[in-house]
Amino acid sequence: MSFARVARVLVVLTALCACSNRGDADGPLLPTTDLPSTTVGLDYEVRLTATGGVPPLSYSVGDVPPGFSFYSGTALLTGPSTAAGDYTLTIGVTDAQGAQDSRTYALRVYAAPSITSATVPSATSGLAYEFVLGATGGQPPLRWTLADGSLPPSVSLSSSGNLSGVPGGQGSYPFTVRVQDANGALATRQLSLEVRGNTPDGGTPDAGTPFPLGVGNWNVEWFGNTSNGPTDEQLQLNNVRAVVQDAGVDFWAMEEIVDVNHFNALKQGLPGYDGFVANDARVTNGTTYYSSGEQKLAVLYKSSVVQVLDASVILGATNEFDFAGRPPLLVNLRVTRNGTSLDMVAIVLHMKAESSPGTEDYDRRKAAGVALKNYLETQLPGARVIVLGDWNDDADFSIVRDPNNTSVYLPSPYQNYVDAPTEYTFLTLPLSQAGVGSSVGFNNVIDHQLVTNELHASYVSNSATVLRPTIPSYGSTTSDHYPILSRFDFGQVVTPPGPASAVLMNEFRPHPNNNPSTGQPDFDQQFVELINTGATAADLGGWKIHDAESYVGAEPTRHTFPAGTMLAPGKVYVVYSGASAVPAGVPNVDYANGNDGLRMNRGVNVGSNGDTLYLVKPDNSVADSHHYADTYQGISYNRSPDASGSGTWVRHDSLPPGLSASPGKRVDGTDF
Repeated sequence: MSFARVARVLVVLTALCACSNRGDADGPLLPTTDLPSTTVGLDYEVRLTATGGVPPLSYSVGDVPPGFSFYSGTALLTGPSTAAGDYTLTIGVTDAQGAQDSRTYALRVYAAPSITSATVPSATSGLAYEFVLGATGGQPPLRWTLADGSLPPSVSLSSSGNLSGVPGGQGSYPFTVRVQDANGALATRQLSLEVRGNTPDGGTPDAGTPFPLGVGNWNVEWFGNTSNGPTDEQLQLNNVRAVVQDAGVDFWAMEEIVDVNHFNALKQGLPGYDGFVANDARVTNGTTYYSSGEQKLAVLYKSSVVQVLDASVILGATNEFDFAGRPPLLVNLRVTRNGTSLDMVAIVLHMKAESSPGTEDYDRRKAAGVALKNYLETQLPGARVIVLGDWNDDADFSIVRDPNNTSVYLPSPYQNYVDAPTEYTFLTLPLSQAGVGSSVGFNNVIDHQLVTNELHASYVSNSATVLRPTIPSYGSTTSDHYPILSRFDFGQVVTPPGPASAVLMNEFRPHPNNNPSTGQPDFDQQFVELINTGATAADLGGWKIHDAESYVGAEPTRHTFPAGTMLAPGKVYVVYSGASAVPAGVPNVDYANGNDGLRMNRGVNVGSNGDTLYLVKPDNSVADSHHYADTYQGISYNRSPDASGSGTWVRHDSLPPGLSASPGKRVDGTDF
């Protein structure tokens, strides 16, 4: 990866008006314009030449940003900068007769752009493909180009970083991408896209037509309110516009929109976007529940892709209190690409915030979730629905502690959706389980996207992410929430689920005993045990073990089984976290090769977060997974019945004869 400096630009600033804080009307006057922004590493020259006064003029400056220099004889400010941030410079000028002027200038320095996508997913010849490249830093908007190499036939790279198309051919296609920010700073990365064959039946590959849709939700803290949230309303507006431009998604759900005029100014600065707030005239019942001075729900969308058929506020008559006076906004949408259209429903919500002691707010969120689920099942059966916004609680377990046992957290108030996985999916649940926070300073995800099974069929796997904009002082200038983004492809060929995997997880230990030498947990002793419940040997080459963080790409894969790893029917394979735990002379055993162990979290009951384990096949489909909330030192979790693909997970010591764990052995300690 590298970034290049752009050619030096000399900017000479001259006075735009005669106003100044000088005392002598004939004295020197510093220019009143703004300093142009820059990006770390770029050459920078601005001459702050004063007008008027008796030569020679002498200039002075307070602190300059890291990497900058200021020349007192010529008023020349030069870079390059070495650190991103928002800076202020106070410049003074004195002429030969002692007349003076001074001004304070603001200077924004953006971090250097950096491409975060280290790899791209493989593609299948003849099937629709889409992947959005990621980058951090740089002044928005970022623009992507192909710097070297070639993409597979019929695959293209858009300026927003979207790789898409229906690839032809097969093989590996190396290429180099370049991203450039608005100041001209560059970053490049070498990548390779592998295109695999798609002829399992010996016939002609099926073809899919790309039909992508990008979706985002964002609580834009007290947007347009001068008394709450960020204090610089114009700066917040500029930052929000930059994030929306850079993200490039097709449909946004927004919360905490206060001032309609401010929202309209945002919309006007985004060519191609339309949108409205919940009290707009086109929203049925909108003004009944939302007024001009309060927080409101809103939608913002690309009018070339998304058409709003109608909009209404729902559940206000029956559950306004449960929704904290902010009942959901339902929007019927028609999405169109290349002359093909489909209809779907978006429901935007802002659940009750946690502001009262006890479980009062929790109970209101839970009641609102129940009412919404009943609405979905009675009013929208069979519809493609996404429910998105600020849910103000998490989906794996609640942010609220159990008042009867404050060492543990209550179940999620939205557990009724989690317990219905064939009908509903929280796209953001893997982020929750990975501890990726959606609000500034917290590791809980309280901003979510929930989809019905009809829409989940078109979800681009693992595309849900928390966007962390590289904006200086983001939490105080922009919002206390981060945007949530996800992608769908209505043209992808959805393969029906195959038979259940014969290879499953049978036992795992996340919280090992202490090392006698250190008195601390011996994390090498963490393990995952797999079992082959089938009738033939299984090739484990390329299979992977993930925890929640590595599954969403926040950390490297914890373990990848080497090519040629075979597991006989009825036998088990144990992967320990570290080499010191591997017993000598025992077959079918290894230690994690991801360079950081298995890294399973301890439980909520001991002050951690719990975790999720995933067993993933070489094609990245999930063969098995399990989420646990609590852990008990030295005690594993085991399937019951032991070695059964349909078994439930229980504490190992609850099974006869009460052993704490049995890696590589049956639950009673005998050989498989």
